[in-house]
Amino acid sequence: MLAAAPHRGISELTVTKGACTLGVVGAGPEASLHSGDGLAAAFVGRLDNGPELAAEADLAGDEVTPAAVVAALFGRLRDRAPARLRGAYAAVVTDGTTLWGFRDHVGFETLFCAERSGEVRMASEAKQVAAGLSTPREPDLDTLRRIFYVNVEDHTRTSLTGVRRVLAGTIAGSSGESIRWRRYWDPSSLLETARLSADEIAEGFEEHMRRATARVLVGEDAVSLSGGIDSPAIAAFAAPTHVELSGRPLAALSSVYPQFPSSDESDYIREVASLLGLPLHTYVPEAQTLDRLQDWVGLFDGPWSIWSPFGAEERFSLAARLGFRTILTGNLAEQVMSMQQFLISHLVWRGQLPAVARYIQRERADEVPWRRIARQVVPAFVPRWAMAGYMRYHPALRTPDWLDKGRVGEARGRHALPGRKMWAASQLGAFQNGSSLTLEADAICQAKYGVRVRMPWADVDLWEFFVSLPAQVKFPEPKSKALVRRLLRGRVPDRILDRRDKTVLNDWLTSTSIDYRSLRRWLLSPSHRMPGVDYERLAHRLEREDLDLAGYIWAKDLAAIHAFLDLW
Repeated sequence: MLAAAPHRGISELTVTKGACTLGVVGAGPEASLHSGDGLAAAFVGRLDNGPELAAEADLAGDEVTPAAVVAALFGRLRDRAPARLRGAYAAVVTDGTTLWGFRDHVGFETLFCAERSGEVRMASEAKQVAAGLSTPREPDLDTLRRIFYVNVEDHTRTSLTGVRRVLAGTIAGSSGESIRWRRYWDPSSLLETARLSADEIAEGFEEHMRRATARVLVGEDAVSLSGGIDSPAIAAFAAPTHVELSGRPLAALSSVYPQFPSSDESDYIREVASLLGLPLHTYVPEAQTLDRLQDWVGLFDGPWSIWSPFGAEERFSLAARLGFRTILTGNLAEQVMSMQQFLISHLVWRGQLPAVARYIQRERADEVPWRRIARQVVPAFVPRWAMAGYMRYHPALRTPDWLDKGRVGEARGRHALPGRKMWAASQLGAFQNGSSLTLEADAICQAKYGVRVRMPWADVDLWEFFVSLPAQVKFPEPKSKALVRRLLRGRVPDRILDRRDKTVLNDWLTSTSIDYRSLRRWLLSPSHRMPGVDYERLAHRLEREDLDLAGYIWAKDLAAIHAFLDLW
C-alpha cells in the first residue's frame, strides 16, 4: 500500500500493534510513527498546536513527535481527541484491535478507507487503499456522473469503487467489520451566539489572526500575494512573526499578467511588498493546458475541481526551487467572512427589522433600485419547493447548449433549502460537507513537490470566531467584507481596502488556456458516454473553437472524467 504512491517518497517505516499494522512514507518533519502505552499512531501533515498538547501530556524531549502527541491525547480522550488538534493532517490510531482514522477539521490533508473480508485499510490516497484490496481497481461510474453534475449526496464515495473518503471533521472507527462514522466537529451550534462589543470584536480578531498566521510558519515561508484584501491581510500579520521566528523576512510569491491589464495586480502587489519589507518573487504563468490530463487524473484518482493542476505544479515547483517549505494563501477567506447572499431575508425572518432598515437605507444611498432590494427581502418567505424550482432554472454556472439543462438544474434543486435557511447554510456550508476535491487534489500536489499550502483564514478558531458573530455585526453594511476592511485599517494599504474594482482572470484564461487540442482528444470519440451530453453538438463546438469560459469549464470537467475512464 505504501509503495502505491511513489511520489510521496520511498523511505518507509512500519509498526505492528496486535492485529493492526501502521506505516508512513517519507518519514521526517511531516510523517511520524509512535508505539507505546497501549496505543500506536501514524501521523502525516502539520500539527500546529503540538507543543501545547505535549505540555499537557507531560511529554518532553527532542523525540516527541506529532504521532506521540496524538497517541497521548487519544489515550486520555478517545473519540474526543481530534477536536483538540489544530493543523493540516491525517492520523490513524490503534490499540491493536480497533482502528481509528481522522483528518483535520477542514480537510487540508487526505484520508481514505475500505473494508473487505474482515479487513480495514486506511491510507492517504485512494490508490493506496485500492492496492490493499484483493479485487481489481474499478471506476465508480455513478459517482463520476454525480461529480460532473455537482449532485453528490454521499461525500464518502470516491471515483474508485469500494474506496471511501474519511470526511473532514469525522472520525472513522472499526474493529475489522463495518466502519463506524462520527462527527467530532459541528460548528452549527456556534452560529450567531457571540455578544461582543466593537472593541471586543477588534481584540478577538487581532488575537485569532495573530495565532492563525503564527501557527503555520516554519521559517521557510512565502505568502502568495495578490492585490485583494485576503492575502495582504495574511502578510501583514505573518511578516513580523516570521522575522522573530527565523531572523529573515517573509517572502512573497506572486503571479503577474502584464499583457492582461484586467488580470494583473502588479501595482498593488509591489505596494504591499514594499510596505511590509517582503522580498518579492514574481512569475508570469504559462498557459494552463490539459496535455497531461491523464497523468493528473491518475495522480488524483479521479477528476478534480481546480482550474488546472498545471498552475499548481508550476507554483509548487517554483516555490521548492526558491527554498520555501510553506506557501501562505488567502484562500477560503470568502467562505469565512464574505458570504453575504440572503442576508436581508435572514434578518427579516429573524425579526431584526432595525438592521434591515439600516441596510436598505445604505443601499438606497448607493442608488440601488427598489426592485433589487425587494429581491433580497422576498426569499425570507419562499418555501423550499419554490426555491428548488428557482434554482433548477438558475444554475450557478451557465449551462452550455450541448448539456442537458434538466440534469444540471435537478442537482441544484435537490439541494435547495427554504429561503429563510439559505443564509445560515452559506455561513456553514463551506466546511460542513467534509469533502473538497479541490483541497484533495491540492494536497496530493503538495506531497509530490514537498511544499505545504496553508490558509490562515480557514484556521478553525478564527473561523469559529466569525461564525459566532451575529449577521448584522458580521455584515454591518452592503459593501463586501465591510467588517474586515474596518478591522484591517492601518495594516493593509487604504488603496486596497477601498478598492471597488475586482480583478478577474477571464481575459487571460480565455486568451491562453482554452486547450481545444486536448479537449478534442478526449471528447470527439469517447469510449464511454456521459448521460445528458450531446456529443455531436459538443464536437461541433470544439471544431469551431467557439467555447466561452463557462462552456470550457464544463468541457474540461467532462474531459477529466473521460481521461480517468480511459485508464481502464
